[in-house]
Amino acid sequence: MVFLRKLKVWALTGASPFWRVYLLARGVRVGGGFTAMGRPGINRKRGSVIRLGEGVTLCSSGMANPVAEGGRCRLATLAAGAELILGDGVGMSSTLICCAVRIEIGAGTQIGGGAMILDTDFHPRGADGTWLTNPAAVAKPVLIGQRCFIGARAIILKGVTLGDGAVVGAGAVVTRDVPAGVTVVGNPGKPISPAH
Repeated sequence: MVFLRKLKVWALTGASPFWRVYLLARGVRVGGGFTAMGRPGINRKRGSVIRLGEGVTLCSSGMANPVAEGGRCRLATLAAGAELILGDGVGMSSTLICCAVRIEIGAGTQIGGGAMILDTDFHPRGADGTWLTNPAAVAKPVLIGQRCFIGARAIILKGVTLGDGAVVGAGAVVTRDVPAGVTVVGNPGKPISPAH
C-alpha cells in the first residue's frame, strides 16, 4: 500500500517525466528542469505556439498550494499565430492564461493561485449588436517583466505591460501598464508604493 501511494505521488509530481511527455504530445515546447504537480490543462490551437522556458513550475494540485484550492493551471491559445511564452523559472499555481495574440511572462515571475491573464475580451460586438466569437479581433498583447509577483486571484487584462519587479496584489484587476518596481492593488489596480 505504501509503495502504491509513493508511486502515485511520483507520477503526479515533477519527479515524473509523465507531464513533460504530456505537454510535448500537445505541441508545447518545454525547457529542461520542468516541474509539475497535478495535471495542467493545455489547449493549443493549431498554428500557435506555447513555449515554457527552463525550470518552469506548474502547480495544479491543492497539495502544492492550498490557496489555489486544487485547480489546474490552464494554458490556452485561441487562434493560429498566437504566442504564449513563459520565461525561465516562472512559477504558477492554478493559473489561467488565455492567449489570442501574444502573452509573454519574464523569467523568475511568480503567479499566485487562481490568477488570470487574458489578452482578449473574447467576444467582439457585431454590427447588428450581436456578440461574435473571434478572440483575436479584440486582442492586445500582454507583456509581463522579469521577477514580477502576481497575487492570488488577480486578473491581468489585455494590452497591459508590467515592468520588471512589479507586484500585483491579491484580487487586483489590472487594466493599465504598471511601471517597474511598483505595487498595484484593488479594482481597478492602483499603485500604492514601489515594491521592496
